Formats: sequence, structure tokens, C-alpha cells
Amino acid sequence: MNVSISHQDDTLTVRLDGTMDYTATSLMNGLISDINSISASRVVFDLAKVARVDSVGLGMLHLAKDEIVGKGRHLTLRGAAGNVRRLFELTDGGASFDFE
Repeated sequence: MNVSISHQDDTLTVRLDGTMDYTATSLMNGLISDINSISASRVVFDLAKVARVDSVGLGMLHLAKDEIVGKGRHLTLRGAAGNVRRLFELTDGGASFDFE
């Protein structure tokens, strides 16, 4: 998985590209540390280029959400489509995450 981060005004945008599965665990752990080091009240995970999320990837998103919201920030998921969006629908992700 590839990651790029941009920071504009008070929004931190994290663009993810690839597959979110067990192979991305260490990358996501490092990403959370990077996010915590940047001051922004809003964090957006752009999932438009994420092809697949498995149960491990979903768990990583929940852990990231807990960390981000625990720091008093707001997390939004953007661009989830196809199978990725369907996973959130099947797991009641709409109750856990805000979507754009």
C-alpha cells in the first residue's frame, strides 16, 4: 500500500492506494504516529484508490479512528466505493465512521 499525506488549513488528508490487509499493519502503525505529529483538527482518509479492505484492514481503520478521535480530532473517510464501501455497509461502518 502507498500513502501520501497533505496538510492544508486545519485538515490533514491521507491518501491510501492499494490493499489494506495484514501486509499494511506496520505501515498503518507508522502512519498513526505521523498523523499524531501533525497539528490538524480534521483528518480525512481518502480511500478512492483502495482496491480491497479485509478484516485486518478494517481493524486498522478502527484503531486509527480511536487514536485520532481520542486526541480530540475528527476523522472522515472519503471515496470508499465498490467492495470497500460494501464492507462498511455489511459491518455497520456507517455507525462508526463519517463518510464523504
